[in-house]
Amino acid sequence: MTQYLGIDYGLAHLGLALAEHTLATPLPFLPNDSKLLSRLHSLCSQHQVTQVIVGLPTGPLEPAVRQFALLLQQHLALPVTLHDETLSSYEAQQKLRHPGVSAHKRRHDHSYAAALILEDYLESVKLT
Repeated sequence: MTQYLGIDYGLAHLGLALAEHTLATPLPFLPNDSKLLSRLHSLCSQHQVTQVIVGLPTGPLEPAVRQFALLLQQHLALPVTLHDETLSSYEAQQKLRHPGVSAHKRRHDHSYAAALILEDYLESVKLT
């Protein structure tokens, strides 16, 4: 069974989510620091990840995300796919602004964006 890791890349930290089928589960975010690649390697081993999906933004962050995806592919030795993340962060923020959503959950909007990116990717693959 394919286990997917979704990533919403950010300069300060990365949002993460896992999925097997079409429903993604947000994970705690990771700081974007010198230990990031080793932490991702451990996470992928722990959860038996077989494919990584990285949200690809349009705009000034796009080159950094493309470079990060190449580093990931080399370091993890797993297939890494870039997937359009248009509006995923905005959608995550909007969903988390509803009454009853705690401030703690709102601080993890990048992980919810990663879940949306991953679910969108899985839905697009299912349709092809």
